[in-house]
Amino acid sequence: MSNVATSRNEDCEEMPRVSARRAATRERLAEAAIRIFARKGVEGATVEEICDEAGFTRGAFYSNFESKNALCIDVLQRCMGSTLEALTVELPSVTDTDLPVAEKLDMAIRLATRTVSGDPDTIMAINEIRLQAVRDPELRPAYLAFNSSTEPVLNELVSDVIVANGVHLGIPVADLLSILGTLYEQQMIEAVIAEAPDRTAIVSEKMTTLLKALITE
Repeated sequence: MSNVATSRNEDCEEMPRVSARRAATRERLAEAAIRIFARKGVEGATVEEICDEAGFTRGAFYSNFESKNALCIDVLQRCMGSTLEALTVELPSVTDTDLPVAEKLDMAIRLATRTVSGDPDTIMAINEIRLQAVRDPELRPAYLAFNSSTEPVLNELVSDVIVANGVHLGIPVADLLSILGTLYEQQMIEAVIAEAPDRTAIVSEKMTTLLKALITE
């Protein structure tokens, strides 16, 4: 009985280590994919190149992802997941201050742009994944499902902030987020092309200007 118990305990102790190792492998593959996608696009990137960049073999890739498309969705989920987590924790602290609404908007936009990666490789990779969803009908359903899963969370988060501050929008929250997201992506790409060192601050200012024009107290 003691041998069986010991064996089970060892198995239980081993599982978290395997899980953690698997998570670390997936993270390294995702980070490598971002760099390769940024340089070559999704279509131009091969599994071999991604594995070489991460320091793994093809076997490591296919034991974690069914396909390059699955890796694309994992990259999106990682980027959006960290953003949502940060906004959920930090945005209420902005709302709870006694500052004027205009200042709160400035703070909220700066927080939002800070939580979204300003790294040029990440910006380019996300846009390459979006373009690949246009080109590849097999990626499209997973991409749309990803958007459908994140949009309600963002909508609720922003709606709560709007209600808490007693402001009114001239358009639906979903439309606001779509417009701000489009502005952010386009302006960040332009800032990367221009090699602007303070690109996040520049884009934040433009987003704040737009937001102030769309709300009333």
